[in-house]
Amino acid sequence: MRLLKSIYGMRQAGRRWNQTFHKAVTEWGFQRIPCDWCVYIRRTPKGTVIFAVHVDDIFSIANPPEENARFRDQLKSLWDISDLGPAKFALGIAIERDDDTVSLSQTAFIDRILEQFGQSDAHPTDTPMVAGLQLRRPDKSSPIPPEVAEWIARTPYRELIGSLNYAAVATRPDIAFAVGRLASFLDCFREEHWSAAIRVLRYLKGTKSLSLVLGGTRPSSLIGWSDADYANCKDTSRSVSGYCYSLGGAMVSWRSRKQRLVADSTCYAEYIALHESSHEAMFLRQLLDALDFPCRMSTPIHCDNDAATRLAEDQVFHSQVKHIRVKLHAIREHIDLGELEVTRVRSADNIADILTKALGRPDFLRLRGYLGLRDFTTRSV
Repeated sequence: MRLLKSIYGMRQAGRRWNQTFHKAVTEWGFQRIPCDWCVYIRRTPKGTVIFAVHVDDIFSIANPPEENARFRDQLKSLWDISDLGPAKFALGIAIERDDDTVSLSQTAFIDRILEQFGQSDAHPTDTPMVAGLQLRRPDKSSPIPPEVAEWIARTPYRELIGSLNYAAVATRPDIAFAVGRLASFLDCFREEHWSAAIRVLRYLKGTKSLSLVLGGTRPSSLIGWSDADYANCKDTSRSVSGYCYSLGGAMVSWRSRKQRLVADSTCYAEYIALHESSHEAMFLRQLLDALDFPCRMSTPIHCDNDAATRLAEDQVFHSQVKHIRVKLHAIREHIDLGELEVTRVRSADNIADILTKALGRPDFLRLRGYLGLRDFTTRSV
């Protein structure tokens, strides 16, 4: 039996839909941005239209607005669509706009997972993770007691981490480190890991009114921060990298992850973090350039390690760093071309520090303010 067309839910259905959609919009004059195949742009003498597509959800902007209406009519000519007007809520994210800013928040999503995991009446916490908390993987050689195995089977740890991860990726960089650390125990969690995950949820309850505020009166220049916490993982001796990039006063990109290599010094760990950060910087520069907002100046990446900063600029300490993999030195080429610039910053002023370790309350709240998170109603830190 042969199918004449793709059916929703089949493995190839998404690909077939994307191919059909791409063929249609390119015939209308749209071009796919090379660095992100989910973003399209059309430039004509009448104006410019930019849209992003997520499965079958489309978000578009245009100048003048008439070009947006023309794009909408073109979509209606081929498919039945629902025009929801100005975006207010999408993919679990609430969107608010005023004259200068756009605010993104997930209050409703947080309320839903609080109810789902029975924490609606829990007491909030000030930080997502206890400062200095060291979580370990259980000993694999020891048999799991039957009562522990039964508790593991009925505890929705993976579901909770998945929900927390969506918040961390979408609008809440302040929980990125905690969620990334807890995600490394999906196959071996115990009660201490579950308690730590519930603490992140309790933190979200107390801060659910925070929103990521983009825009404002500050210059829209791309600025990055990079950091590493040496040998943070006690099970593997691997370090944790963190980076974040702001554009006009709030973070538009961030990441916290365990490094794939074991670094034998803080310099090496910080250099690996710079390498990973430089990839994101180049992607963001390409994206802005494709959207007609080119970065005419080099993008600064703030780093708090003198040795890593000097190593990125020149081949100093040659005899001590011959073991560093060649691919990590690619950042030097970007610096030579004037695309990136590694800048020394005090450790206390490195915003990426919040993405590499569990901080105490004063430092955590101070750095959280620099992420662009503001209260949903008062816009206070």
